[in-house]
Amino acid sequence: MTSVRIEIDFREMTWALYSAVSAPPGQRNWTAVRQHYHSEARLVRTGVNPDGSRFARVMTLDDYIENVEVLLNDVQFTEVELSHEAVVFGNVARLTSVYEFSWRSPTETRQGRGVNFFTVIREADRWRIMSIVWDSERAGLTLPKTLTQGLQSREI
Repeated sequence: MTSVRIEIDFREMTWALYSAVSAPPGQRNWTAVRQHYHSEARLVRTGVNPDGSRFARVMTLDDYIENVEVLLNDVQFTEVELSHEAVVFGNVARLTSVYEFSWRSPTETRQGRGVNFFTVIREADRWRIMSIVWDSERAGLTLPKTLTQGLQSREI
């Protein structure tokens, strides 16, 4: 049996997502993002509530867009990809995208890092995002060295 390594660059997908969420309110290009998603895609924000309980919010793309518009309404938010890894097998791919963010509201400034795990499928000769699940660093949770080796923080 012969194994063939296929090199595919999915950065256009991740760039579109990071660019959209980083744009000022009212200027986010959701049309550019939408083309990369399967119609049944799911986006899952995970984290910890103030009371310490864990949560997972599962959203459609439309739910996600609505949620971002509300959460980032009066916020200057920037998110940039620090590293990107893709594993492809046939018509499926897994992307790992480490990001750094900056959040500035009238009352709060935060910076941090996190990771997006994408599941991507090839359908009709086009790669589409089927799911994204993500989490960000917080007290007691830091990205493992396997995801951060060679990274340098950037001013964002």
